[in-house]
Amino acid sequence: MTKCAANRAVQVLIAAAAIATASAAPVSAQFYEPILFAYGELTRPLNYMRGRASPYFDRKADFFGGIDAAKATTVAWMGVTYAPIGMLAEDGWRVRLMGGAGKYSYQAAVAPGGINYAHAFSGEVLGGYRKTFRNVFGQTLYVGVFAGLHYEDQILVYSDPANPARGSETGIKGSFEVYARVWERYIGTVFASASTVHKKYHGKTAILYELTDRLALGGEIAAMGDARYSEERAGLVGSLTWNKRIITLSAGALQNSGRGDGSYVTLSVYSPF
Repeated sequence: MTKCAANRAVQVLIAAAAIATASAAPVSAQFYEPILFAYGELTRPLNYMRGRASPYFDRKADFFGGIDAAKATTVAWMGVTYAPIGMLAEDGWRVRLMGGAGKYSYQAAVAPGGINYAHAFSGEVLGGYRKTFRNVFGQTLYVGVFAGLHYEDQILVYSDPANPARGSETGIKGSFEVYARVWERYIGTVFASASTVHKKYHGKTAILYELTDRLALGGEIAAMGDARYSEERAGLVGSLTWNKRIITLSAGALQNSGRGDGSYVTLSVYSPF
């Protein structure tokens, strides 16, 4: 915020306060000068650091994160993808850092009431490459392939030797993702990953139709699981593009091998730095 904009905001606040309490004594704008000065001094180093870092992050890195809530699981995640050479919009090498945390429940004889609970934490460091393939059946495909280290720890509330996914484990993870624009207004995405950690896997595909330049609606199907469970999903998905940020919301039905039928809601955000 510039000093001029800050002064304008202060004047608006003063005017609003005068209308709300007409009997109150007017407050001089000079009262706010020390506050504005302190704000400017505190933000000056941050603005300087951002300016120095801009060449290393502008159009070279993005942020993604989200939360998924379902019948048997709740998980939140966030991560960063960085292009060490060139820009994200260009083909080239990528580095991805990601972390997540969540909880789940499943049927277990060792737990009171027959339902055991667990907390899970994970982290991964992946390297990969993005490549553009043009004129594939008349369409352009953007393909990304990643591989690297994956760590996960599943902490059970009640110890259960029958749960093959319990405890901490480190291994190798690989992922594959495809993005394509089809017939001008359609968007297709495919994502798949597999890890040696707890035999974890996740796959999802979605097709959306662009109603406007900002809004798209469609459907999705997904399958996921590990050494303990498997789950299949089908639902509707919508995305909103605003100020270079993409907000995606999906919801639908699921079938979980450990908890039966249910529903899910997923909210995710993508934003360039």
